Amino acid sequence: MAPEAAPAPDTAATASDIAPAPEAMAAPETATAPETATAPDAIAALVAPEARFAIQRAMTTGAGVLRSAASLAEAAARLARLHSGAVDALAREGKTAEPSVETWETTNLLLVARVLVAAAQRRAETRGCHWREDHPERDDAAWRRHLLVSLRPDRTLGVRTTDTPAFPATIAPLPETESYQ
Repeated sequence: MAPEAAPAPDTAATASDIAPAPEAMAAPETATAPETATAPDAIAALVAPEARFAIQRAMTTGAGVLRSAASLAEAAARLARLHSGAVDALAREGKTAEPSVETWETTNLLLVARVLVAAAQRRAETRGCHWREDHPERDDAAWRRHLLVSLRPDRTLGVRTTDTPAFPATIAPLPETESYQ
């Protein structure tokens, strides 16, 4: 006998469950990619699996191994249009793509692509095998740092650069509390 399938999750509740609380997030600088989504719409907006090829094409042509400020800006604009399209469809029709594994994968792929492009736009140098045509040299003095990208509750991206090459703490220390013995 086959196991009973679990019911499909409520997409709005699932997305809001994984979004960090506003007070837990630092105030990073705003990413250069245009974002216009509102919090409730952006959280519930799922991207149709058919958009996967468009995401892959935007990343290959704009944010591949060979990149420039212009190609990254074009990739960011294409990705922002895909994101806005899902948010607009939700606002207009009250729903977006039907929840499925492929839909969640495509939605997550779009988010990861937006994060990668936002970070790549910030780092104006060639590092590793990612070659910036407009910045062909490695610049350790200015860029031996980490880029931290955060996803705000309204699904916009915040990008900031650390002050030192030391990797920042990923978990905030817990506040001291009274102990009960």
